[in-house]
Amino acid sequence: TMPSNCNGTQFKMQNLFPYLRSRLKMSWPDVESGNDTKFWEGEWNKHGTCSERILNIMQYFQRSQAMWKSHNITEILKNASIVPHPTQTWKYSDIVSPIKSATGRTPLLRCKQDKSTQ
Repeated sequence: TMPSNCNGTQFKMQNLFPYLRSRLKMSWPDVESGNDTKFWEGEWNKHGTCSERILNIMQYFQRSQAMWKSHNITEILKNASIVPHPTQTWKYSDIVSPIKSATGRTPLLRCKQDKSTQ
């Protein structure tokens, strides 16, 4: 389990340099609601505060950026022939397997229904 909800400095957007914000919009966006700032605030307040003895807010988000760069999930899936397609579907295990092979970690994935197809 991951530590969460520790006491620490609360998230302030001004603590993230603009260059990092623009990079986070690519690497760690809020894919559910589209409110990146609120998403990052929640991640920092829930998990980042627990790492604050080692990583300040900038370092925490820089680390997330570095992790994203070290494992290009889009490329990993593309190499496994898993690419966006209008009719092709994949099983959960089909997607998890190449990610696990490439990263050595088992990802936790959630599916989001495309509202435009409902």
